[in-house]
Amino acid sequence: MIPPLSAPCVAESEFHAVDVPADAENGAVRAEFLRKRSSEKLAHAGSPNVTEDLQDSSTSVGKNNRAPAQRVSVNNGSEAGTDLDGVEAEEPIDTGPRWKTFMVWCVDGTPGTIFMTLVTIWALFGDDIRLISTYKEADDGFTVVTIFCLLCFSVELGFASIAKEGFTFSFYFWLDLIATVSLLFDIPDVFALMTGVEETDSTVSPTDSSGSADNSQMKESATLTRAGRTSRAGTRAGRIVRLVRLVRILKLYKQYTKSKQLADGQADPEEELAESRVGQKLSDLTTRRVIVGVLMMLFIMPLFDVTTFDEPETLMEGGLQLVEEAYLAANDTQSPGFLAALDAYVNKTEGMYWVQVVNVSMSQRHGMKGPDYRSLRGVEVVEAVLSGGSFAKFDVREASVLQAVLNILRTVFICLILGLGALFFSRDANNLVLMPIERMMKKVKDMAENPLQKQEFAGGSSADGSQQFETKILENAFAKICSLMAVGFGEAGAEIIAENLKNGGELNPMVPGKKMVAIFGFCDIRQFTDATEILQEGVMEFVNSIAKIVHMEVSLHMGSANKNIGDAFLLVWKFPQDCTLNDISRLTQGPMDPKLAQIKKEHSKMERIQKIGDSALASFVVIMAMLRKSARLRAYSDNKDLCARMPNYSVKMGFGLHVGWAIEGAIGSEYKVDASYLSPNVNMAARLEAATKQFGTPLLLTEDFANILTPNTRAKCRQIDRVTVKGSIQPMGLFTYDVDVDKQVIDMQADVYQKDPEAFTGSNQDYEDEFEEHPDCVETRGWTQDFLDKFAMGFTAYRDGDWQTAKAILKECETMRIGGPNNEPIKDGPSSSLLRVMEEENFKAPVEWKGFRELTEK
Repeated sequence: MIPPLSAPCVAESEFHAVDVPADAENGAVRAEFLRKRSSEKLAHAGSPNVTEDLQDSSTSVGKNNRAPAQRVSVNNGSEAGTDLDGVEAEEPIDTGPRWKTFMVWCVDGTPGTIFMTLVTIWALFGDDIRLISTYKEADDGFTVVTIFCLLCFSVELGFASIAKEGFTFSFYFWLDLIATVSLLFDIPDVFALMTGVEETDSTVSPTDSSGSADNSQMKESATLTRAGRTSRAGTRAGRIVRLVRLVRILKLYKQYTKSKQLADGQADPEEELAESRVGQKLSDLTTRRVIVGVLMMLFIMPLFDVTTFDEPETLMEGGLQLVEEAYLAANDTQSPGFLAALDAYVNKTEGMYWVQVVNVSMSQRHGMKGPDYRSLRGVEVVEAVLSGGSFAKFDVREASVLQAVLNILRTVFICLILGLGALFFSRDANNLVLMPIERMMKKVKDMAENPLQKQEFAGGSSADGSQQFETKILENAFAKICSLMAVGFGEAGAEIIAENLKNGGELNPMVPGKKMVAIFGFCDIRQFTDATEILQEGVMEFVNSIAKIVHMEVSLHMGSANKNIGDAFLLVWKFPQDCTLNDISRLTQGPMDPKLAQIKKEHSKMERIQKIGDSALASFVVIMAMLRKSARLRAYSDNKDLCARMPNYSVKMGFGLHVGWAIEGAIGSEYKVDASYLSPNVNMAARLEAATKQFGTPLLLTEDFANILTPNTRAKCRQIDRVTVKGSIQPMGLFTYDVDVDKQVIDMQADVYQKDPEAFTGSNQDYEDEFEEHPDCVETRGWTQDFLDKFAMGFTAYRDGDWQTAKAILKECETMRIGGPNNEPIKDGPSSSLLRVMEEENFKAPVEWKGFRELTEK
């Protein structure tokens, strides 16, 4: 338990605070907790170099009264505000001497918090309970309890001053000191010593044989009575200061609520929104201002009451004055006028149990019991004293009990004023300023962990329907900047964003690259040069309409867009981090070893690889279909200028897919940087796309990529050649998947195709086998099993050097495919390509033929 509203343990500009379980009774336990906490954070981030903010709570009270917890100072080795409050995992944590740790635990621990809260409640209400429920005889027991409370407060104040840095002579130190000293006035002997008034005794007592007091004693009694009233008012004012200690009740409640939620699994401490330094400071200052304001009001308001400076004469004193004057006029205690005045005085006042007129006791006339008939406290007796030697005593215990009840109610009311005042004064600032700042800080931290996550934007307009507040505008602008960074850098730039957000100092976009394994796809818009010359300014809308479909489908199929290069797009499907190049090689080299396939972990990994491979191929097939569905892109087919230059123009693209390693990182300098991939495998995907024109097919796949597909999908692809590319002597198989978009039956007038592609894509659903279930894959299927088998026979003959047989079979395959809206024969591009290659050698394989050829065209 931190002393109520105490200042932060350490200077915020130099240190950060870390919550440690309150039951950590020694430094070793606390240090071990922090080391484990830091290790878990680093493991979650996936890199030993990642730093995390371990700040979960604060000592301030106001908007976020954190659950009491032990706090440890951790120096992060950097200037405040230059990083994300990071704490190095390997940094040693100084937990301080064990005696100091013990003091902090006594002050901040849950048992101490509960105990001191109960002591505080008793200190506030104990004296009033004494007046309500007991008589003077029980005061000694209450005094012992009060002394015990005083000792507890003194020990707590001493421990906090010694063990908690920054607490001594702080604002809350002085409040706690005043509250502790005010307990002295609840001890009768100390009260009498300081004021000269016996709090538990009546002020005037008879001193002579007749029970009368002399004039000097009367005057002294009047003076002491006024002094007693003044001192008791000061005691009540000091007791008000103790109300500040009741803030610990709120902290105790929050600690209980948080612990209960954690026990029930309803809360996660890691997901709690950390309070910003601005929030801590403003919350603390707001609470201070409320406390000072309430205390000043309680102390100053009585000064505007006339009774503070001149107490008006009451019937007790005025009536006694009339009785005394009547006696002096008659100088006879049996005078009818005097007796009538005395009887009227006694009857008009309540609780009188002793009266003396000019040193003559008149109590027996009305059967009064005498000055000592009941043991009363000083606050339960009211005395009317005149300088002429007359005085009267009144038993006001009933009024004293009522006043004690009202004091309790007033204390409760002031508690509510303090608590609700701090809450309401800070709520608007929290909602309008602090919460947006804290949300932005959380976005920075979240983006440092996952730069590609989707950003949320603050709500629309202000409460009165007018323009947005500046904080919301700033918050939304910040979210947009984060989103633009994610869009601009892409998945390849995630490391650049994360590293620069986590580390302090200047901007450093040149983050070292790292090796990764992925599928690389390259696609290009056909006849783009001619389209650009004709469309001019409209070419941007043309390209962006195509990019929308390409990027959307790739994203829906587990991939991401990396580069937009004019008429071309580089797409990437990254494998999970536990999938290595060796795992890919196992699949590309052929069927998996049956023994290895039986290992559950390895089998699951291979299934994930195959799933991503199928998704990459399916995305390109769906893109071809979506290009034809889009009403916006179909409009270009009706463009007179385009059709004049390119008869029967329609938007078409070429695609290439390959799998392999690459270096992911930043390319450029501090003046301009791009996040991309460098590797021969990336270039291979671009070469494949360029080669689609040579083979007369819109889609080319490498053998390595075809081998990572699931067996069912792999069976739907056909090998169309085996070649070596420039710069390599290793032969590589080329595959394709046949697509016939003209087979699709599309209602050109349907409204859905006039909208954005999200409205008519079928890729936002889950499929067991996309090539058998996705409408676009099924409707655009450009192959039959007979055709695939026939072509495989012809290709085998071509590869084996039996070109005459290959010629006959491929001639048949060249016109075997049936497609289009009228099921007309389609000229097969790959068959024609192989026939042209064999025709150059007069359909006779060269002597040096090894089953592959050199691909001379790029």
